[in-house]
Amino acid sequence: MTAGERMWLWSQPLVAAIAGAAGVAAWYLQLTGDVSALPTLQALITGSFVLPGLALSLTINHVAVMLRRPPMLTVGEKLLLIVEFALVVAIIAISSSPDLLFLGYLLWPLLIAAAATAFATMVSTTIRSRRPVSDDHDDDRGDAHGGSITEPESVSPTR
Repeated sequence: MTAGERMWLWSQPLVAAIAGAAGVAAWYLQLTGDVSALPTLQALITGSFVLPGLALSLTINHVAVMLRRPPMLTVGEKLLLIVEFALVVAIIAISSSPDLLFLGYLLWPLLIAAAATAFATMVSTTIRSRRPVSDDHDDDRGDAHGGSITEPESVSPTR
């Protein structure tokens, strides 16, 4: 595995750890009543819900990828991560401005959709990579349950 592949592989848990730590900090600030570090409603929502959800999603994705042999991301998965990371940076950048709350309302669902798509893609790719390959390609016909269709035996009428 190349250094670049390792970087991609470990980017998810790294961002998950940072997002998780920010979420725990936001929860702590709320519990202590010192929400001055969360100056806007958008920062409060981002810190309390969006970042912890992202941390959970990235952690699950990383576990799924680690079940592969070799544990590597596909090009499509890397593109999905780039989109996710760009959306997170944009959301964090606008979180301190109360005037940009509407933009946050637009970006949160996009991040959720990107995270759900990345999850579905990574898990399905992992499942496909772990499925045994069958050498049974003699006959392309089969029934609905994967079995083969057999020809009915001819019955001669007895009279």
